[in-house]
Amino acid sequence: MREVKDDHLIDIFRSLNEVYPIGAKKPNSRYMGEIIRVTDLHSVVKMQQQREFRFFNQDEVRKLELPGNLAVSKPSPYTHNIVAYLEREPDEARVYALGVSVIKPEVQAAYLEAKALQDKLGISDLLLPIDHLATRVYSQNREVAILEYLSWSSYYFWGAYNIKDQNSSTNITKSAHPIPESKSPAKVFTANNTPYFINHLEHLPSPTETFVRNYGPRLHHMAIAVKDGERDGKEHIDLVVDAITENGKGFLLDVIGSKAEGLKQIFSNASEHSSLIIEYVQRYGSFDGFFTQQNVAKLTEAAGFM
Repeated sequence: MREVKDDHLIDIFRSLNEVYPIGAKKPNSRYMGEIIRVTDLHSVVKMQQQREFRFFNQDEVRKLELPGNLAVSKPSPYTHNIVAYLEREPDEARVYALGVSVIKPEVQAAYLEAKALQDKLGISDLLLPIDHLATRVYSQNREVAILEYLSWSSYYFWGAYNIKDQNSSTNITKSAHPIPESKSPAKVFTANNTPYFINHLEHLPSPTETFVRNYGPRLHHMAIAVKDGERDGKEHIDLVVDAITENGKGFLLDVIGSKAEGLKQIFSNASEHSSLIIEYVQRYGSFDGFFTQQNVAKLTEAAGFM
């Protein structure tokens, strides 16, 4: 995530926001992309450049105030997201060469206050790592956006859910390494089936492409996994949602799904700061899959009202 405090700073990431009517309202706020661990940074960059992928040079990385020890791609023409590579061994600490940096006391205090509130509400142990990251793109860029990300990463195409009555398709990619999403979140790409400029022939809803036309191709939501189980006869995801609701945060719909269907999910309202939606998802131990067709349809429809 990136939030530039200097309103006068103009760079490529601000430009990506400013050409879209709602994205322009928060020109300095943006989800940027993922950092992928590699074992030989030089070789990976050389290989990707041979495939004509483009990177910021070191001077550009410095001017963008990004870590100097990362190889940072230029924004994708399809998703507007970036990918960066960091060389380190699995047991090494993540170290980012940011130059002179500080942790502001007021920011640290807000972080500690939020964690203390989670403990007070009894949900800190129920919230697990990020489950997946979902990007929305134009319909004509769906396949190339997926193929591009597979080329940048060690991910593979897992499968798709076609939601015809919402004129939308949700496509899932996962890490090819035998590790869970908690270690390497799934990457989801959603796009219209019919482009907006010919949809007048079918008159179908268009929540996905409407989002892209208003905000630009970008990350739409990040999903946080909720620990499977229940407490006092109540599913963990319901406990989490109730606690968050009681503290003034809203949701786009009620919790959907069930234990019989294999999972429960919900979308929060879009953040006033980043425009991102937070999804909460609880999967039951016997669930064999990633989503369900019905859940995807309801979430897609609900997100059309943001």
